[in-house]
Amino acid sequence: MEILDVYAVGFPRRDHLELQRNPQGSLPLRTFHVRPDHGRFRKESAMIDLEHSPLGGSGAHRFMTCTASFLVQREQILDGTFENIESDFAKLGTAAHDLGAKAVATGLEPFEYLGEEFSGYLAGWPGGISLDAVHIYFNECMKILAARKSQGSMLLEDTIHLPDIHPLLRGTVDFGWWSKSQGVYLRDYKNGEGVGVAAAGNKQLLYYAFLMIMNDPWLRAGPRDLLVSLGIVQPNFYGVFEDTDVWETTLGFVMDWGMNELLPRMNVLVSTQDLDEADYVPGDHCQFCPVLLDCVVMQRAFKAYADASEDFVAMLTNQELNEYYSQRDYARRFMNALESAVHARLVAGGNIPSAKLVEKRVARVWKPGAAAALEEAFGSKAYEERKIKSPAGIEKLSSRGKEIALEWGYKPEGAGLSVAPLSDPRPEAKPRTNATVFEGHASSPEAQGF
Repeated sequence: MEILDVYAVGFPRRDHLELQRNPQGSLPLRTFHVRPDHGRFRKESAMIDLEHSPLGGSGAHRFMTCTASFLVQREQILDGTFENIESDFAKLGTAAHDLGAKAVATGLEPFEYLGEEFSGYLAGWPGGISLDAVHIYFNECMKILAARKSQGSMLLEDTIHLPDIHPLLRGTVDFGWWSKSQGVYLRDYKNGEGVGVAAAGNKQLLYYAFLMIMNDPWLRAGPRDLLVSLGIVQPNFYGVFEDTDVWETTLGFVMDWGMNELLPRMNVLVSTQDLDEADYVPGDHCQFCPVLLDCVVMQRAFKAYADASEDFVAMLTNQELNEYYSQRDYARRFMNALESAVHARLVAGGNIPSAKLVEKRVARVWKPGAAAALEEAFGSKAYEERKIKSPAGIEKLSSRGKEIALEWGYKPEGAGLSVAPLSDPRPEAKPRTNATVFEGHASSPEAQGF
């Protein structure tokens, strides 16, 4: 019998979860309940009752890296001051998930729901849900279901909460299917188009897979070499003609990650009481941090930028400029979070003296019947000339488009130099001087008088 340390939410002492081992392997056969400290449980159960767990799957990459993101959020939840501000992009993503789940559940293509409302957004309408994008997700899920060779179990927008293992072990699986003979298949749909997310080694996918496995007695004791296929469907970023990014691993790998990395990390976080500045670890995971406005690193960067005048910046040394420039992304993230928070407060009826709500700017459009009037007045001049797509646009069409763009596309000589962080994948360029500009010309036979 193995004893695995489990901390009930925020409790200073350790409780234990006993895992009975399979004689043929290292996987648990069954679990026993955690024994919580009831003196503190009532107050701190507020974290358990949240729709999204502070240590849930969607935040795995963040809390596995940044300790402060959880500690600050926990403090606000317990104090009753936590605000869950959902962006318009997140709301649209929720609507797209709803459409995808309904399409898979009914077996009807997303286009069958054209004009239907999902969480306030219309399917297939401008400013609404992209039917092309959701259709890619639908096809991926149906492809997995069509390949079934034996009876299995499907999960569709299923929220799994396993408080017996850890009170905050909770997450929602977009699509999952598994069978004893074919393994575990999990697909996560991402509606965003700004940042691409890779499947290989993805902590969010591993978290959801761990939930699926621990939620079923057979999987918990299943063979370690059982296939686990984890994939991310993100057509709005990668294009609607690209294949799903899939990473194949094993049940044993997922279990080892959950037992040796995920749960110990969750245990450390909920047992930590004191917050230190070193606990703030900024990075790409900050983009969706629910307490970004309370991050001292972001606050410091924003204040430094806000207090600096143009004349002041011009007088800085290179070393001082480097200090400011290295913090610019933090200041931008803080500004974005600030805009979202002010918008949410104003919509809720709050008073922010320096800000107000205004109608979004929209471009003028033609009334119905305008085409005939324009043709009569201007003929062919009323229409724009047909223009071939850019290499980037052709690449989005298909894998063949990438091949053609590689063969026929090229980058003309740059018009100038711009500043980029060291993390930018482009090679470093040197400033052009008269010597470098005329270097090739001076060494030519014509330049030498031959």
